[in-house]
Amino acid sequence: MPKDKTETNSKIIRYIREEFMTYGYEKASLNRVSAKVGITTAGLYKHFKNKEDMFYFLIKDTLDDFAKLNSGDIEQMETKTDYNPFDAARADFWVDFICDHFEGLQLLICCSEGSPYESFEEDLIKMETEANIEYARLLSEKNGTNRTVSDMQWHILATAYIHLVFEIVRHKMTKDQAREHMQFISNLLYPGWKQLLGIT
Repeated sequence: MPKDKTETNSKIIRYIREEFMTYGYEKASLNRVSAKVGITTAGLYKHFKNKEDMFYFLIKDTLDDFAKLNSGDIEQMETKTDYNPFDAARADFWVDFICDHFEGLQLLICCSEGSPYESFEEDLIKMETEANIEYARLLSEKNGTNRTVSDMQWHILATAYIHLVFEIVRHKMTKDQAREHMQFISNLLYPGWKQLLGIT
């Protein structure tokens, strides 16, 4: 993490952001960054420990907020009797969340190959799969139903959902375009999901 708030440090942050966005983590060059800042490459290490530390600095807030979001979803699912993942307000929330974390998500989704964070999307798919399985179990206990959907099928559904949501980032959609896109996803996937879960 950066050790000071000097003008040099601000320039380093600006140029490492530009470098990762342009070349991705794997091909990012600290030599290019140091040349733009006007210091030696060794000088960069007075501000950050290494390239991984630089990348983490840019995505930390996004990772932290996703962790909070996942924890909150699990708590609501288990404690709220009126929990509804298909509420229209939820789609609007996702649009706002993505737009508020757009840069961090661009780095994680489009620029993280070769970094410790390249599995970010796959990790979300795994969490989504587990959440869907748990929600189906809770509904089954509540309603006395027993619908058979395999873990692989839940994984496929989660993969489709997460990948479609992050098309917002891959295609750099505006907020209005993102809202329209989320409505498309809702119309495409939610009816089938509700049928699988026995929700009318």
